[in-house]
Amino acid sequence: MPSYHLDSAKSAVASQRATGGEVAGLGASCALFHGLDPQAIRSIIARGYHRSYGKNEIVVTQGSEKRLVGLAVSGLFVVRRCSANGIFLSLQTIRPGELFCEMSLIDASENQHEVAAGSETSSALLFSVRSFRELMAEHPVLSTRLVEQMADRISSLAELSFELATMKTDDRLRKAISKLAQETNQLRDGGTIYPAPTHAEFASMLGTTREVVSRSIVALCREGSIETSRQSITIRSADALM
Repeated sequence: MPSYHLDSAKSAVASQRATGGEVAGLGASCALFHGLDPQAIRSIIARGYHRSYGKNEIVVTQGSEKRLVGLAVSGLFVVRRCSANGIFLSLQTIRPGELFCEMSLIDASENQHEVAAGSETSSALLFSVRSFRELMAEHPVLSTRLVEQMADRISSLAELSFELATMKTDDRLRKAISKLAQETNQLRDGGTIYPAPTHAEFASMLGTTREVVSRSIVALCREGSIETSRQSITIRSADALM
């Protein structure tokens, strides 16, 4: 996949300049914009390019030069890394109002991670590094919000490293299912996760293979913790997932 550069006059990824109507709901829900007045928010949004993606479409390629900063508008984006033998590890899930590729602002080396759309339809505002730096100079509160977000991500990555080092795959799968159910208020007996991640997506989340995940899910079904069907997971024993 090609790397994308927004510093050129005609960007490969830029479908169109963003307008207030296209991302109307972003300002109110975006932590990045807290403390900014509506006019400033509209000005920032207008500096980005709005691009839509289908599920698994690559936004940034691992090994490419990092030439953009992205702000998720809708859907989900996954930041992941691929090993030499083809195993993916998902490092972060980017939700609407959150940035990705923010390290481009301080690190000019090649991208160590891949960013891909994680839902059927996702969209993002894309900024060149130069443009986003200019916005930070014009609106210093953006720098504060960026530091806050990066601190949260460092904490999350530290937790992920701890889990990878100390927990078995079965236990990490239990925790992943429990977290997904909790995020959708379904962590209860009879609760349903829909749409549920595929076995391959769980494997990426856990840093293992699809075959290992499949065995672990079968084990959880046999013990009565969960029940699976096409694109869904039903919680049979919430206590067993804790």
